[in-house]
Amino acid sequence: MAITLKPVLDAFGIKMVIMTSMQAMSGAGRNPGVIGLDILDNVIPYISGEEEKVQRETQKILGTLTKGAIQPGNFRVSCTCTRVNVLEGHTESVFVSTQSSCHPEDVIKAMREFNPLKGMALPSAPEHFITVNIDPFRPQPRLDRNTEDGMSTTVGRVRKDTALENGIKYLLVSHNTKMGAAKGATLTAELLIKEGYIK
Repeated sequence: MAITLKPVLDAFGIKMVIMTSMQAMSGAGRNPGVIGLDILDNVIPYISGEEEKVQRETQKILGTLTKGAIQPGNFRVSCTCTRVNVLEGHTESVFVSTQSSCHPEDVIKAMREFNPLKGMALPSAPEHFITVNIDPFRPQPRLDRNTEDGMSTTVGRVRKDTALENGIKYLLVSHNTKMGAAKGATLTAELLIKEGYIK
C-alpha cells in the first residue's frame, strides 16, 4: 500500500487512509501459520498484530527524515486485515482522502510516472513500480501478482469516492513474498551498495 500512496502523497497530500486487506496464506508463515483446512471456503477476519503494524509502518515509511529521526506522516490510517484462500499476493481495497482535490485520471498519471529508482540500474528494480490496469475486473492475485516478476504493484479500479472529502479509492495486488519480502530485501541491498552504505 505504501508504494501506491507515495505518488498520491507527493502530488496531492493525504489526510486519511482507510484500507481492507485480503492477505495470502503465504504471509502467515509456517508457525503458527494458517492451518489449511481453516482457510478453505473461508475468510479469517483477524491477523494478530497486523492492523497496528500496518497503521504504524505506513506513517513511518511515508514520513520524513528530520535531524536523524523519522517524523511519521501526518495523516490518519485505519485498516482491517484479513486472511483469504489465496496462495500468494496480497489484495487491498484502499480509500484515500487527499488534501487537494484530484481526479482519478490525475492519480493514475501520478502512479504510472512513479519511479524513485529511475536511472539507477539496479538489477532487481522493476521498470514500473506501479502498473495501472484499467480492466474493471483487475487486479487479481492469480493474474497480476507476478507483474514484472512480482516487483510491480498492480492497481485497478481507480475512482472517486463520494463519502470522503477529496476521496479516491482503488484496489491493488502486491506479491507478498517477492516485493514484500525476499526480492524487496535484495533490491534494498542493491540500493545500499549503490549509495555506498555497503562495500
